[in-house]
Formats: sequence, C-alpha cells, structure tokens
Amino acid sequence: MPHVEHGPLAGNYLPDYDGGSTVNLMASLIAARGGTSVHARLDGLDIAPLQQADTLLYMVLDGLGLHQLRRHLDQGHGTRFFARHPHRRLTTVFPATTAAAVTTFDTGASPAEHGILSWYLHLPDLGVLSTVLRTTSRIGAPLLPEDFDLRAYYRVPSYVESMDVHRGLLSYGDIPEVPFGQVGTRWSDRRSYLDLPGMVDTVEAFATEAPGQKRFGYVYWPRYDGLCHEHGIHHEEITAHFEEIDVALADLEQRLQGKSVALCILADHGLIDVDARNCIDVATVEGFMDCLAAAPGGDQRQLNCFVRPRAEAQFKALVERELGHACVCVPGQMLLDIGAFGPGQAHPELARRLGDYVLLCKPGYSLIHTPPGLEPMVMPGSHGGMSAPEIEIPLYVITP
Repeated sequence: MPHVEHGPLAGNYLPDYDGGSTVNLMASLIAARGGTSVHARLDGLDIAPLQQADTLLYMVLDGLGLHQLRRHLDQGHGTRFFARHPHRRLTTVFPATTAAAVTTFDTGASPAEHGILSWYLHLPDLGVLSTVLRTTSRIGAPLLPEDFDLRAYYRVPSYVESMDVHRGLLSYGDIPEVPFGQVGTRWSDRRSYLDLPGMVDTVEAFATEAPGQKRFGYVYWPRYDGLCHEHGIHHEEITAHFEEIDVALADLEQRLQGKSVALCILADHGLIDVDARNCIDVATVEGFMDCLAAAPGGDQRQLNCFVRPRAEAQFKALVERELGHACVCVPGQMLLDIGAFGPGQAHPELARRLGDYVLLCKPGYSLIHTPPGLEPMVMPGSHGGMSAPEIEIPLYVITP
C-alpha cells in the first residue's frame, strides 16, 4: 500500500491501484465471468477456480476493515468462519467511503471513472448538495423529479455489464430498488433480505437454483458499518454483531459445501473511532462558511470545500489557525494529479464535484457541516480518510 512520505499528505496512505485494490479485484472477477475491464487484475489471485465455478459471488461486509477484523480475531472472536480461513490484505478506493466504494463494486469502475466521490456529493450542474445514494438533497428533500433519467445524468460506466451471464444484486432492505440502484449496472435479478438468516437463505437460493448456469452475484450487508457509526468500533454491540456475521457465514459455507460456488468476502472500507469532543462542526467555526461558494460535501473524515476566489487566502489562513490541529488542507487538483481516485478515463464531472480544497482529517478527528434546521450528526465510528485502518480491508476467497 503506497505510503506518502513527503508533502501535506505525509503519513497517509493511498490505495494500491497497481494490483492491490478493489478496482483490481473487480477486474479479476469480471474476467473470470468472461467480461472485460481496462484495469489490471489483482496480484496473486488465480482466477481459474473462479472461472470453473458455476456461481461466482462477492460479498461486501460494510465497514469490516482489516484492522477491525484482526482485532476481533486477536481477542478470540470469529472462530466459526473468519478464523478458520486465510485472508489477505487489500486496499479499498479513495475516498474510503461507502458511496465511492459500492459504486466501484456495482460497476468495476474506479472513482475517477464513475465520479461518485462521497456520501454528500456536490452536483454543481444542478446547483445542489446531494445525499447521492438516497437521491435526496443534503436536507432530505427529493433531489430530482420522478421521471428524471438518473442513468443518463450520472453517466457511470460499467465493466460488469460486459459479462454475458446471469447477474444478481442481493442486498439489504430496499437497497435493490432505490433510484440510485438504476445508475450503474443493470442487475436483471434483484433480491432483498432483512436479517442475516435471510441473507444466507437468499444467497443459497441464488447460488444453487440453476445448476450448470454461469451466475455472478453481488451480496451486500450494511449493519456492521451502521452499528460502528452509532457506537464506535470498540463497543460490545460491534463484537456481538461480528459474532453474528461469523455464525451466518459458517452456516452459508456449510450449505454451499459440495456446490459449484466460489465466494469472495471483503469490506468496502474500515473505520476509526473519533471522540465526540474531536468532531468539529465547521458551521460553528467563525468565518468558515463566509469563505465558501457552496456548502461543503464529503464525509466525516474528508471534507470538500468550494472556496470563493476572493476568499482563498482567508480560507487557507483560517483553516491553518482554527483547524490545523485536526486536518490537513490539500488542493483538490493535487489529489487528481497523484491519482488518488484511481486509473481510467476521468468522469466529465470529476473535477467539478471535487472541492477546490479537501480537508483530510488527522487521526482521532472528524469534520461535519450541519445545515440550518438540522441537528449535528456525530458518528463515533468514522471513515472516508487516508489512514491505514480506513484504507486497508481483508479479502477471503473460498472456492469449491
């Protein structure tokens, strides 16, 4: 994993897009089902067993980063599945956040290509800050008219669609049917569940109901991440839920025994704990909003700031004086220049959606912006930054 040694990003980590990231894993999985991707395949992954399996699945456990997994294992948890199988280190994309990562899982495209950079995404051509995965504005109002062509607007490329096989999206609750779900890959088979037993039942049915048919499935479980946001990563409820996932995966493994099914299990990002006293609401920092042309976007560990040209010097001085202990201020163009968002042809809106300056949080800190009329949302478990616990994720590969 590339470690930044010099400059304002010194001490941070970049994804290993040269063969060690989720972009590369997706390229390998797509190749294993006969599809094509412009990206390099994952180093050290033999795709032959994946090609031979009738069903190829990848399961994303939201938030279960490599550092969290190894802490659970070191404490003696996860004995039914996680501790019984080897895993390897992988890196997610940047930003290390759900919106960017799951769009890569949906399509195989890098964030540079798909342009979905953060949970709160600035859409300058629409003049709005969006909660992009929910297709709402930042304050919860409907983002667009019901008949608006989201797919044509977002222009998200999909390498997954190059595969001529039966494709299934198996996900939690209403996720398979939310409007944003139509933006990337058109999954012909969409199924949902409400709990871990339901996930196991759904995956087993999808994987085994058509012997001999080549299938490709994307499985998603969000609750580990959600509980970390609520309680922090060290809370007893997190450990309890990890054990529940472990039991569910052991059950699934037993049910798939002897079946022609290959299963890759990984996360979309990791998290770190942030004390509430170290969560800074930039709306309360005197003079901060006066420097901006639009509300900031991003996530709690990286904030995209759109700065008024006449206030640029004032903004940089204010950030250094008031927030320098909590974050580093990086020009958005610098992140583009170093390839932080991955390889591939840049999305037409990439540079415009990226802040003029990006505030990257230091360890133990997070930044939020609370719009007028809303209550501050402080998350003890946070992500989106460039620390190793956020960027590094595990990968399990279980083959027939």
